Amino acid sequence: EEEEDEEEEEEEEEAARTKSSTGTDEMPWFPENMETRTRDITAEIRKTLVEENGWRRPKIYTRREDTDALKMFDGIEKEIETFKGDAEEWKRVHAVGGADSLGVVYMATGNTRFIDRAAMVASRLKAHSKSKLSKRVRFCLYTDRSLYESWMSKLVETREKVEKEGWDTVGVTDGGGWISPINSRKKYMLGNPFDEVVFYEGLADVLVDEKSVKQVEKSVAKRKSSGGKATNTNLPLIFFLKKIVSLAGAPYARTIFADGDTCSCGDYVGEMFEELEGRFPSDLEVETGKVKSSNSNSNSGSGSSDSDSNSNIIKRQRRKESSAEPVPKNGYDFMHIVDPARNQGGNHLGYDLREFYETSITYREAKFRRVNKTFEERNVGFIVYRPNKLTTTIFRQFAELLLGAINHNAMVRNEQPAYTEVLWMWKDVIHERILNNRNDVCRKLSKGEKEYCQKPPFKPHKLARPGPLCRRGCRFAHEKCECWKNRYLNSQYKGGGSDTGKWSNATVN
Repeated sequence: EEEEDEEEEEEEEEAARTKSSTGTDEMPWFPENMETRTRDITAEIRKTLVEENGWRRPKIYTRREDTDALKMFDGIEKEIETFKGDAEEWKRVHAVGGADSLGVVYMATGNTRFIDRAAMVASRLKAHSKSKLSKRVRFCLYTDRSLYESWMSKLVETREKVEKEGWDTVGVTDGGGWISPINSRKKYMLGNPFDEVVFYEGLADVLVDEKSVKQVEKSVAKRKSSGGKATNTNLPLIFFLKKIVSLAGAPYARTIFADGDTCSCGDYVGEMFEELEGRFPSDLEVETGKVKSSNSNSNSGSGSSDSDSNSNIIKRQRRKESSAEPVPKNGYDFMHIVDPARNQGGNHLGYDLREFYETSITYREAKFRRVNKTFEERNVGFIVYRPNKLTTTIFRQFAELLLGAINHNAMVRNEQPAYTEVLWMWKDVIHERILNNRNDVCRKLSKGEKEYCQKPPFKPHKLARPGPLCRRGCRFAHEKCECWKNRYLNSQYKGGGSDTGKWSNATVN
């Protein structure tokens, strides 16, 4: 592995020597249309979300109102019955991008560095997308308008700085700083890779019921004033609500929603969309090593335009065989992974939320109730799906369950238990594909892999090597260390780009 790393680094260094990193004509990272290439589709998303896919503001249900928690569960069950009677219409896709659109949705709020990270992983995925199908993939960012404008102004300042003084003056905290210093100047990085943007301000009136939020805030404040823990969640409630509306408001007919710490390991995005439709290699294609699909790259020039390597096809076939159910005729409604931590979001694992509403159970009791449960916690950091009335309804119910759980101080640390709960309620009528968290979307690093991920490259002024999850053969890595590795290493490196530089021991957040 070390020999391979050194060879890769030498190739990258040679490529860097043959092309200057300064000058407006040689700055692919900051194209001239950087400020105008991204289209604001907020108004279109709002119309499609509400009028065509049936979104309504999530509402909390409390014990003190006529619409209490048990009635909420009754309402969910009634909607499930309604779906059964009109499944075809509920599954009809309504997408701003059109019936054939494909894309990836990211969200960022709170700080411009989160847009930086989304831009970093989007650039990487775009560079990996070589096949015919993958090249059609578009990228959408959900964020706050003021944050986006601040981020864009930083990018413009950096572009001007590079034009005048070169990359060596750019630091990792500057706009686009993840592109430039030392080991992360990769030619595929783009200052702004996003094709569309949606601003939360334009969805404020449909984000959540105001009365419900005030009720939750009141409950949290009461717990805080009494000396107890205000909330168990690791992030503010508004963050989770923004994330859920980002899921519901997908602009593409086939969508991947990905957290900003989820990055690609190769040209696999087309495969994901094929599998969402239920399309896998046949036995004959596995045997011969050839697969014909819309994911083939007719322009590769490699003589294998309609074929994948036999090993890759076998991997895909194994993924199919590992599915918990036969491939449904019309594909899947959701594709996601089971969280490798099993109960990261809360020890009651979501589908016990109903019991939290009905009775007061202790942490110990919740833990014991986990023993016989087989419906594992779903991860919300990587989801493949279609925007329609079915998925929109499930996402709205997801928000309502989360509001109720936080209001009643249920043991939820993040949004995943509520997501798991609602999918459990729909499990008999929807089609899920559980992706493998060891080779499809990988999350958990072993101790040795984590050390490898954090280890600096052999020569600090050269490009960082691939991370351990991608080396393992994963299609996507959902791990901060691997996906933000360049930024992480640059933040630690103290030196002028030579081998004499030193690495600091400072912890990077």
